[in-house]
Amino acid sequence: MEKTEILMKIKDAEAKVDEALKKAEEQRKKLILDAKIEAKKIIDDATVEANRLRGEILRKIRESVEKEKGEIKSKKLKEIESFEKIGRSNIDRAVNVLYNEFLRMVEHA
Repeated sequence: MEKTEILMKIKDAEAKVDEALKKAEEQRKKLILDAKIEAKKIIDDATVEANRLRGEILRKIRESVEKEKGEIKSKKLKEIESFEKIGRSNIDRAVNVLYNEFLRMVEHA
């Protein structure tokens, strides 16, 4: 083999190596870009799911709070009604006591 022929083969081999390196670099960049796109999609999907779950949790909390609020309101209304009945019966007794005391005072006057 002649020197020029050897040099040509070396140049061809270098060109093939350069081409393979260029393709590998392009493939690396494409893989990185694809990975970034997939990561963004995963993050976006996770964000949507997190917002959905947040809304569902808040809805359940609101329902629970409203239910408890209603139960407390009902219980307190019953307590108020009970106090009102006691108060009314105490008024009747107080009127009777005052009336009897008035009569006693009038009779002894």
